[in-house]
Amino acid sequence: MKRLFPILFLALVLVRVPSVVQPAGSDQGLYAYVGQAIARGEVPYRDAWDQKPPAVHFTYALMYAVWPDDSIVAVADIVAAVGVALLLVALGRRLSGGRGPGEAAALLFLLLANPSFLRLSGMYVRAQCETFIGLLAVAALLLIADGVPRPSEYRRLRPLWLFAAGVLLGLAFLFKYNAGAYFAAAGATAVLLVFARGDRRGLVAWAAPVALLAAGFVVPIGLAFLYFLRAGALGDLYQATIAYNLKYSSETYGGRLGLLGYLVTFPVRHALWENDSLWLLGGLGTAALLVMAGRDRLRLVMPIWVAAACLSIAINGGRGLPQYFIQASPLLALAAGLAGALAWNAFARVPRVVLVAALVFAVVRVSPFDKAIDNTRFDLRYLRGGVSAPAYLARFASDRYSAVALRDLAAFLKSTTRPDERVFVFGFSGMAYVRAGRQSASRFFWSRPILVGFNEGVPGYGAAGLLDDLSARHPAVVVLQQHDWPAEGIDSATYFTRHPRLGPWLQARYELTSRNDTYQIWRRRAGV
Repeated sequence: MKRLFPILFLALVLVRVPSVVQPAGSDQGLYAYVGQAIARGEVPYRDAWDQKPPAVHFTYALMYAVWPDDSIVAVADIVAAVGVALLLVALGRRLSGGRGPGEAAALLFLLLANPSFLRLSGMYVRAQCETFIGLLAVAALLLIADGVPRPSEYRRLRPLWLFAAGVLLGLAFLFKYNAGAYFAAAGATAVLLVFARGDRRGLVAWAAPVALLAAGFVVPIGLAFLYFLRAGALGDLYQATIAYNLKYSSETYGGRLGLLGYLVTFPVRHALWENDSLWLLGGLGTAALLVMAGRDRLRLVMPIWVAAACLSIAINGGRGLPQYFIQASPLLALAAGLAGALAWNAFARVPRVVLVAALVFAVVRVSPFDKAIDNTRFDLRYLRGGVSAPAYLARFASDRYSAVALRDLAAFLKSTTRPDERVFVFGFSGMAYVRAGRQSASRFFWSRPILVGFNEGVPGYGAAGLLDDLSARHPAVVVLQQHDWPAEGIDSATYFTRHPRLGPWLQARYELTSRNDTYQIWRRRAGV
């Protein structure tokens, strides 16, 4: 196994490499645009408005500074996956005292959490906020496990380890506030580890590690607060990342009971009906660890963290978007690895064979391996020059996204406008700005906050705030996206042209020069 593990590890990493040719998804386009705004010296939310907390925007600013191309999204996703897998190896050894659980968890994660199992080859879930949250959560857990000594280890608490774990959890919080659930898991884990040592000092014994975690947790949050305070953008930060997200999340629930019902049911539904065998294996592993925790309290660690992941997912909303769930993948893999190792050691040869055969059958039955193989093969063909760019990009199309149309739009904006001219794309196509190297004429560079009437009537928000931005900056081109928000019951183009103030403003100053199934393109009239 020692020789086989690195071979399998490398093979599963290499299988992901062809994804670097994929275009970036719609969400990633938003992050990239705000990241480029940061690189220009602008401030998120004040100058470029997006609902996600700031960590993902600064991460994309760094990513695009390293490599300003769509491929950096898949590259970052692969780097994060490798980091998670290596951390799982170390964490499994730390929690079990052996190599097997961590190595099994790493292989399960690399195999079953591959985005190529998902729709459009997983384009929408690569390098999402949850990708980095999962990485930070596993790293924090490893630091906690190493920072609080086991009963058999005659050494003191490692304050720096616990403080650093708190910092990582604070960073996870800044990717999405619902990731604050992991801080509760971290505190519970520290207390559990202290009690496992048989320490009789009670409050004094467990207060120290929790305080160190809390001290680290507030550091990145405090720095972010000071950054936005200095920029005069605290109000914008609150409206975008708290007020809007509370509205966004509550839209999916009928109240607290709705959230609770979703929290209880979605793990089972995801394991059995959503073609995600990692949730199946991780769920079984979590249940087995709970059952076996009577013999060893430390077996509660992974159920605690899996529960935190589920809570984080539920707080985010009940839409069931695939990116919400990927934060739990590393923890589920580790739960499966730890429980599998315990079962392997407890069973005789025949039960082992039966158990492994049953689990392999379930994984093959649940997971769409044919889809993952086909997606990876198609990426590889394009990487090797066996498929033309139009034919390849045509594969990435849905009701609200067309990679071909987005490519053509970016090329049009770049060729028909000057770098110092502002443009405006009203829809869900932030990557058009990024590829064209153009700035939006409004901080609302995507349309949903306007469509749903967020803060309508508040100065600087709603259709009136958008119109103020456009009137002040006179974009050379206005692009209206069609068919982009089916769930909202109206698309961006229809909303804009039928709005009693936006429509007349557009028609008085611009003329429709072209349209396709995705975009309407309006050019500014001569002399306006």
